[in-house]
Amino acid sequence: MQNVALELIQSVPDNDHLNLLAGRLHSWLVADLNRSDETVPDFTESRARALLRASDLLDDPTRHSFERFMTQETAVRVALYDLLEESELADSDEIAALVSTTAASGIEESPGEVTWQSLSIAAFAWKSGYPLYQLDPASPPEAYSPAGQVLKRAASFIRQQVQRSATERDKLGRKLAFEESAGVRGTPSLDELANQGQSAPLPPHYRPPIPVNYPEMASGTIEVEAGGDEEMAAFVRGEPITITADDLAPAEPAAARRAPIQITADQTQPQTSAPTRVVTPNATVAPGSSFAESVRKKFARSRESMKITKLRVKVQEHPDGPGLYGLQVRVTCQGIKSHVAGTTTTEGMFVCELPVPEHSGLTYDVDVTWPRDLDGEIERKSITLNADRTEFILPFYRRLKSV
Repeated sequence: MQNVALELIQSVPDNDHLNLLAGRLHSWLVADLNRSDETVPDFTESRARALLRASDLLDDPTRHSFERFMTQETAVRVALYDLLEESELADSDEIAALVSTTAASGIEESPGEVTWQSLSIAAFAWKSGYPLYQLDPASPPEAYSPAGQVLKRAASFIRQQVQRSATERDKLGRKLAFEESAGVRGTPSLDELANQGQSAPLPPHYRPPIPVNYPEMASGTIEVEAGGDEEMAAFVRGEPITITADDLAPAEPAAARRAPIQITADQTQPQTSAPTRVVTPNATVAPGSSFAESVRKKFARSRESMKITKLRVKVQEHPDGPGLYGLQVRVTCQGIKSHVAGTTTTEGMFVCELPVPEHSGLTYDVDVTWPRDLDGEIERKSITLNADRTEFILPFYRRLKSV
C-alpha cells in the first residue's frame, strides 16, 4: 500500500522548506477551523499552551525537551510525518498541493519559528471537525468530551516525539530523507510514463495530411445513358370521391333527462362532531429526571456539585430573520442514553434547563430536524456549558443571507 505521508515528506528538500511547510500548514488549518459569524479570538501559540496546561496534559519539562528537539532537521521531518499520518492530513488533496508548492518554492528569507503546539491541536481538530474558537483556556474541556479528545491526541503527539529513542529517530530520519524522485500523489515518474511515440511537430511546420479519397474523384465512374424508345405511361385521372349524408355515422341519441332528486327534512339527520383541540407545543423544557440523574451519575466522580443553566436554541431562516415554528429539537450528552427534546415556538425558540458541573464545563450536542421542504436533514451543533453563566444561546440558520 502506498504511504502518501512518506512521499510527501521525502519531496521536501531541506530544513528551511520543512519549517516553511509547517508554517503554511498552520496558517491553512487555523484559517479553516477558526471561522465564525461572530468575532472570535485568534488561536495563537500562547492560547494552545494555556489549553494544554489547564487540561493537565503536558508538563513544562516535556514541552522544553520537545522545543529543543525541533531545532534538528531529522526531528522536524519525523514530527511532520507523524502529524500528517496520525491526523490523516496526508489524504487531503489540498495538503498534497501545499506540500508540492512549498517544496518547489524558493526561500528568500529564513522562516520564522514554528508554533508546534497550536499546529498539533489544529491538526487533530481538523481530523475531528472541531472548531478552534470553542477551545477556551478559561473553561478547559472534560477529558472524554470531543474537545478533550482533541487536546489529548495533541499532547500524546508531543510526548511521542520526546519519548522516541535516538536510534529509532535516526532510522526513521534516514527513511524520510529528501529524494529527488519522490513526487506528490498522482504524479507518475519518468519510468511510469507510457511510450507514446514521436509527437507531431507544431505549427507552422505542421502540415495536415491530405485525404486519400475525395467524393468527386471516385474510382468507379457512373455513366447515365439516355432513354431508348420506352415511353412513360400516361397519367390517368380517376373519378372524384364524393361523401354523402348516408355515409356519415348516425348521430348519438340525446341523453334522457331523469327525474329531479328531492331531499326532504326527514331524510336529514344532524351530526355532532367533537371540537378540534389545538395544542401549542411548549418550548421550555425542564431537565428530565432520568436525563438529569444520568448526567449527575456520569460526572459524580469529579466530586463537583451540579448547577442548572438554561440553553436557548434559536432557529431562524437567516440571521435577524423570522423564526421557524414547530421544528423538533433534541439535546443529548455523550455517554448518556436519555435526552431532552421538544419543538420550537412561533418565534423559533426552544429553551431547556441542563445540569452542569459547578467548576468545569460540560459539552452537549443539539440536533435540529429541518422540515421536508428544507431537505429534511438533521443539523448538529455542540456547545460547552458552564456554571459561570445562567443562559447560553445557540443559533441555527438555514441560510446566512436573506433572499
